[in-house]
Amino acid sequence: MKNKEVLKLIDEVSDVLSVLVELRRSGRFREAIEKIDEALQRYFKCDKDFMYSVSEDFLVDALKREKGLTSEHLVSLAEILSEKGDILLEQNNLKESRKVLRNSLKIYYFLNEEQDFFSFKNMNKMVLINEKLVKINVKIES
Repeated sequence: MKNKEVLKLIDEVSDVLSVLVELRRSGRFREAIEKIDEALQRYFKCDKDFMYSVSEDFLVDALKREKGLTSEHLVSLAEILSEKGDILLEQNNLKESRKVLRNSLKIYYFLNEEQDFFSFKNMNKMVLINEKLVKINVKIES
């Protein structure tokens, strides 16, 4: 992926994330989920059915092979999925939130192993997602 394309993707996904923050603040969760689903289709060629149909173990391979996503795409995708998982969690949609957060975490693990340097940013995101998943699992089991 060329530098200009990468910068454009990052810029556009950042704009989407900014809109999502505002929608969450105002309690417009359904609209936020719709924006996320639109972004998944537009930037990553993934509809929500694809994201739910692929097992976690094969997610990254499917995204790279079937959808042609690069590492740059995967970074942005992980951020959007993490945001969707948080919104679903706020709505108390625990099972769907868990699935989305696990997918996000799987992508972050892949990115962490693939890169040549240690990223505190990615590691912090992974820790936060794991903490949310523990809370979700406790709620589901009780």
